[in-house]
Amino acid sequence: MTKKRSYRLVIIFSLLLVMFINTAAGVLAMSTDEIQNQIDSNQAQQSEIEDELADIREQISAQKEKDEQISQEMAAILEEKQVYASELEKMLDDLEYIYQQIEEFDQSIAETEERYEEALELFYNRARVMYQYTQFDSLRLFTESKDIFDFASRDRLFARMMENDRKTLEDLEIMRTDLENKKALQQQMKVDAEALVAEKEAVIAAIENEEAVALDKLQASRSALEALESQEEAMRRESDRIEAEIRELQALYEQYTTNYDGRLMWPSRNTRKISSYFGMRMHPIYGYPKMHNGIDIGASYGTDILASADGVVTSVTYNEGGYGWYIVVYHGDGISTLYAHCSSIIASVGETVKQGQVIALVGSTGASTGPHIHFEVRENGTPVDPLGYVSP
Repeated sequence: MTKKRSYRLVIIFSLLLVMFINTAAGVLAMSTDEIQNQIDSNQAQQSEIEDELADIREQISAQKEKDEQISQEMAAILEEKQVYASELEKMLDDLEYIYQQIEEFDQSIAETEERYEEALELFYNRARVMYQYTQFDSLRLFTESKDIFDFASRDRLFARMMENDRKTLEDLEIMRTDLENKKALQQQMKVDAEALVAEKEAVIAAIENEEAVALDKLQASRSALEALESQEEAMRRESDRIEAEIRELQALYEQYTTNYDGRLMWPSRNTRKISSYFGMRMHPIYGYPKMHNGIDIGASYGTDILASADGVVTSVTYNEGGYGWYIVVYHGDGISTLYAHCSSIIASVGETVKQGQVIALVGSTGASTGPHIHFEVRENGTPVDPLGYVSP
């Protein structure tokens, strides 16, 4: 690589470094104002959400009352339907009994009519025989009789037989008339029962229509309630998120406005060996002069990296061609520390850390020749010699 090209690269990297330092300084210089503005903005947003939540909760309360009213109406409809259904079931049982009675009456009337026809035929036959004997063959009846007493006895016998047949016919006629009257009564009962059944069925149909309408209203009410509750849950989660963010910002603001007490501790309890100091140096990898913004502390892979002072983590970042994994902690009064080339980061952005707390582990990520801690101290974003604050 020529000297001219090397100087050109030095100039480019120097410009990039200045841009980085100025940007970082601007962020740190404005951070408290930005944080407070963000807190105010979040609080205003949360206030709006709380107002909306209050309105939604009122809607939910009203919707629940409406839902309860519809549920009560539904319960009353179902209870009324059950009463009419029970009455209808009894009516149908009674109607079935009436049908059975009518069928039995029909059978009894048919049997009585058959007996009546048989008795009537017998009566006519006897009457015809008697008529023949009394009108044309009385002499034969007399001659066939043993004596006058026998003749009289036979004559009385025929008369009694005719009387019995007539009485049987009268009884059968009375029985048939009684059965027909009872059947007519049952028929009227059937007509009345069928009318009542039809009336009950019409009422039940109307109730079922009311039930369907109420069910639709209830389902619509439940859907509206679920939508409101889902909206409430989403807004509550958003409110919780903003509240948590406000707490984090307030903690961050408190840390940023905390007065730095001027004490920084060495970032490792296991080693105090400095392998590279603050200032311009020949870069061990790129091979050209480059500003070294901190000190390198040689340490074993996986060794604990400690927070130099109380503060809040403001950055956890990975830079492939430079610091690799690094973490920045702000301590107040514009003082921050940076720990680079970590194998892993333990603390997280926004976390408040205490002096001596393990925040990362030693590694060799990024542009590094081996495991070590690259340690920087910055005043309002500008790197300064860490040995002005700490000593091995």
